[in-house]
Amino acid sequence: MNFWDFCAPMYDFFQRFNGKSYKQMIETVHNVIPSGASVLEVAAGTGAISLAVAEKAEAVRCTDLSERMLSVAGKKAKKRNVTNISFGKLDIFDIDEPENAVSAVIAGLVLHLIPEPEKAAAELRRVAKDLVILPMIFTANLRGSAKLKINLYRLFGFAPKAEFDPKSYAEFLPKIGFENCEIVQIPGEMPMAVAIWRKGGKV
Repeated sequence: MNFWDFCAPMYDFFQRFNGKSYKQMIETVHNVIPSGASVLEVAAGTGAISLAVAEKAEAVRCTDLSERMLSVAGKKAKKRNVTNISFGKLDIFDIDEPENAVSAVIAGLVLHLIPEPEKAAAELRRVAKDLVILPMIFTANLRGSAKLKINLYRLFGFAPKAEFDPKSYAEFLPKIGFENCEIVQIPGEMPMAVAIWRKGGKV
């Protein structure tokens, strides 16, 4: 069992460690999604973002590599009677959708976890017709209780390939092909941000 399958039943509990910022991040993504959009979320975890944007979207495809994460997400959708959402296993490096298949692609809290993020980024841009939305949590240079909390997460196997602060994340995005992103900063004990990339420079 990998780390993400292991922590699936506890994932939502862990997010409470940064609850205020995490909630604001989800609200920011929700506000960016156009009404009636078709949405693909990759690395969706337990589906918090997918379920939120389903309120506005025409259809949401919620995907992850962890079937246990998707199982939790599916139960939440059923409990809330969300019917415009589907679930399935998907590899961020090999998305089984044609070019410009969906209005918006969301890849939250994942680009720092994977090798060769530029390859995943190319897939995200290929599939998105209008928007790629990239939420991120900043774990570099944390202090105090925030540092203790992220170190606790590490004890369970959290092992990012890279860690960012606001400056380094803004520098990272153009390096993997996301130039001219709008970045919404979210303050908090563990700060976050939502980067919004518009295809063709659309506003």
